[in-house]
Amino acid sequence: MAMGDVVSAHRLVEFINTRHCPDGDDVLEDGRGAAWLADWLGTPGVRIGPEELAPLRELREGLRQLAAANNGEEPETDAVTAAAKIVDSVPLRMRLGDQEQAPDLVAVGTDIVEQSIAAVAHTYLAVRADGVWSRIKSCAAADCRWAYLDISRNGSRRWCDMANCGNRAKNRAWRSRSQL
Repeated sequence: MAMGDVVSAHRLVEFINTRHCPDGDDVLEDGRGAAWLADWLGTPGVRIGPEELAPLRELREGLRQLAAANNGEEPETDAVTAAAKIVDSVPLRMRLGDQEQAPDLVAVGTDIVEQSIAAVAHTYLAVRADGVWSRIKSCAAADCRWAYLDISRNGSRRWCDMANCGNRAKNRAWRSRSQL
């Protein structure tokens, strides 16, 4: 994988992981959302409340479901459909770019939520175009779903962390086999 691919992929994984599924901690659902978004966008001074970030939360969960599909799971179609509707609702335009700046997908207006959706859509498209998307996965552990970039040689990693999620899954499988 080229370095640009990895940077965009990590950026998308970071967005998906703004919600920690096991304990429900959600950066985009409380006062931390504005600061996180300002940092992620590279735009200081973002002022936005958690209620305004609802479209980004829906988009994130749709991407999490698509990442789960990359790990052999069946995605929740309602979440994917809702995410697609969020992207469809934002008027986007493409900037062609030049020798110094890459092409970009931007929101037509100045609304920070629409700009954020455009930034996520641009990152998603870049990762898909680079062929790295299939390496962004959601942990196979149903009680985890943490997103990660699978950098294993053959792309067969199933868990976000072998020491925790993978170990629990393998122990359950072993116990199930030993009871037969």
